[in-house]
Amino acid sequence: MFEQVFKYHYSNKFAYALDALCIAIGLEFILFLNGSVLIIRSLSDKLLFIALALCCITLFRGYTMLLRFTTFIDIGKIALGLILSMAIYATYIKADTRGHYNYLLLLFYFCLSLLAVYRLIIRLLYARATKEDKLINTLLFGAGPNGLRTKRALDDSNAVNVIGFIDDDPAKIGRSIEGLSVVSLGQKLEKLIENKKVQQIIITSSEVTQKEKNELFQFFKAKGVRIFTVPPLDDLASSKGIVGNLTPVKIEDLLKRDQINIDQEKNKIQYRNKTILVTGAAGSIGSEIVRQLIHFEPKEIILFDQAETPLFDLKNELVKQKCSVIFHYYLQDITDKAALEQCFDVFSIDVVFHAAAYKHVFMTEAIPKAAIINNILGTKNVVDVSTKNKVNHLVMVSTDKAVNPSNVMGASKRIAEMYVAGIAEGTTTKIITTRFGNVLGSNGSVVPIFKEQIANGGPVTVTHPEITRYFMTITEACQLVLEAGATGDGGEIYVFDMGEPVKIADLAISMIRLSGLIEGQDIELVYTGLRPGEKLYEELLTDKESLKPSHNELIFIAEKEHFSVQQGQAIQALIDAALKGAKPQELVKQMKAIVPEFISMNSSYTSLDKTN
Repeated sequence: MFEQVFKYHYSNKFAYALDALCIAIGLEFILFLNGSVLIIRSLSDKLLFIALALCCITLFRGYTMLLRFTTFIDIGKIALGLILSMAIYATYIKADTRGHYNYLLLLFYFCLSLLAVYRLIIRLLYARATKEDKLINTLLFGAGPNGLRTKRALDDSNAVNVIGFIDDDPAKIGRSIEGLSVVSLGQKLEKLIENKKVQQIIITSSEVTQKEKNELFQFFKAKGVRIFTVPPLDDLASSKGIVGNLTPVKIEDLLKRDQINIDQEKNKIQYRNKTILVTGAAGSIGSEIVRQLIHFEPKEIILFDQAETPLFDLKNELVKQKCSVIFHYYLQDITDKAALEQCFDVFSIDVVFHAAAYKHVFMTEAIPKAAIINNILGTKNVVDVSTKNKVNHLVMVSTDKAVNPSNVMGASKRIAEMYVAGIAEGTTTKIITTRFGNVLGSNGSVVPIFKEQIANGGPVTVTHPEITRYFMTITEACQLVLEAGATGDGGEIYVFDMGEPVKIADLAISMIRLSGLIEGQDIELVYTGLRPGEKLYEELLTDKESLKPSHNELIFIAEKEHFSVQQGQAIQALIDAALKGAKPQELVKQMKAIVPEFISMNSSYTSLDKTN
């Protein structure tokens, strides 16, 4: 029934008619109370005043709102319109007695009351008609201007019932905004969530820090409350409205740090109008390096990768950029030194980012030859050809698994680091190594795996309840790689501040909760046991290394290592053995001789450690 009535709620004619009726009732009521001081006497006077009042309310945009969503601000606009109309009318009739002004004051109060009351009644009736109790009960984090704007936009959605604000400003806590209370994180909020059956939180402020986001998530983690963010209201797509543009808080949002301060000007000086080679350009890190390099306006970027389909997909993506950068695509392998030399013969390369590598621990543990040829020989080829052609800068992307390695992949990257450090001592090319932990969302990382497992209904698999890892987003990792490339003097190992290590089990539980599910109830969490070569904790420094600060608080510099001739000979012997097809046990034995701290874990190669 009410729905049929409310089909008129968009009509200004409906509001004008009701307002005219209310003002007419107000005039007759004042006549009944005190007709002796009448200012508005005749029917023509009454019609003139009603028309004047409606015009003034219109002037103050009193009819732009929907009656079903009337707010105190809307009532304020109506009040201003009434005041203006009465002032004009008093001037018109030359009102000059106290009685006249008392009459107008009484008329103002009575008319405003009628106009406000019927609007509030319509709002209440509409709420009942649309069964507001079945809407999504929502709290807004941020009681500032954007929070208020978000609340008003949500009121128009007919999908969300905003029941209050959350804020940490002591001046706002305990007060109300448009009839809704403002609370802080704590016991009172917990009661509100329980009593009102709150289903979601919307973060309205763009200034919320990572610490605050994490605090919010931890607070609501066990309560089944989902957390969303809203884009700037000016950016919302009109077709979707505000509800359609709500974005669930993702695990990446919780793990990434606050805005990284990058010396953009120095980066632009370093890379502008330069010819840049990126190996492993189609991979997670390599492709993001390419995307970020575009902003610094290099002349050319050479994308070097042996993965055909990913390189083709990246090419299609870059075509859409419509930038001034010239892209060249080399479907080649870094283990093919002749292919690299050909590339350098064609282009005068200024900077090299070496991101090509095999990175999957399980795969390389089974076939050490592949890791040695790709990660060590490939790196040697890139470094040798780059220094031969006197490249200005070469940046190698390494991993925390190279520190006290427990697997073949980590050991291969450590040996590559050692070779790079040795070459850096005797060349004009500034060679820099960057070392960081796991990258969120990269190919093969746990995050996309967990997402897929959750989408399929589980189980979510974790190797061990205590396993921990360092995490960083692809974007911030590549930002720091570019920063290191622009500021390094050569020979340094740049170690990135990875923040606090994260338990993989906690990561899995958080992702399950962010999906609106509960582990052990909606979806199973299963521990499968450590895989070959896998260790519980990763490290960022060897026992022999120490750190010193750099210009960037998130980048540290490890002490330069001495590289001996014997180590160089041992590395070449290892490469030769791999190329000749030596058995895995023999290859790993040679790797352990080069890297004494390489102690295998959960692997068939642990026997080699016992004999050393």
